[in-house]
Amino acid sequence: MNTGSKRLSLIANHLSSGTKHSLSTNTVTASTAKKETFRSKDDYKYFLSIQTRWSDADVYGHLNNSIYYHYFDTVINDYLIKHCGLEPNRQDKKKPIGLVVASQANFYASANYPSVIHAGLRITKIGRSSVTYRVGIFEAESATACVVGGFTHVFVDPESRRPIQSLPEIYQNGMEKLL
Repeated sequence: MNTGSKRLSLIANHLSSGTKHSLSTNTVTASTAKKETFRSKDDYKYFLSIQTRWSDADVYGHLNNSIYYHYFDTVINDYLIKHCGLEPNRQDKKKPIGLVVASQANFYASANYPSVIHAGLRITKIGRSSVTYRVGIFEAESATACVVGGFTHVFVDPESRRPIQSLPEIYQNGMEKLL
């Protein structure tokens, strides 16, 4: 097994362990959102408006399905930068980095160009070194998501690429606000 396969195996084992840890005295609990869909704006706690671009549209006149993953990444990293102390251009190369180990999306309707979409964010699980995000994409003033998806980050040491022992307190504190 090569080094990359070993890392993925370790991360997969970590994710399947289901262990929940918290640096705070509060117990980390799962979301109270409607688990089956997460389609309501009420299911989300943080929003970012994003202007669609001409290049986001495909030959069928709607946003290409791959573009939604850019929107997921955008709202998640916007939150991590503003509320969890993520510093993408940092000089300190010792801080953990988040690797996407799982992603998914369910498509219920299409969004179009030109429009402003609203990306809603919540967190459904915080683990020892991982976090699972749920993102809803809402077109215009719609209260129902046209796309629901998200991904899981595993935070790793930047040199060894091994999962860290626990999330930094500033990350944990910011993330718990979205549970």
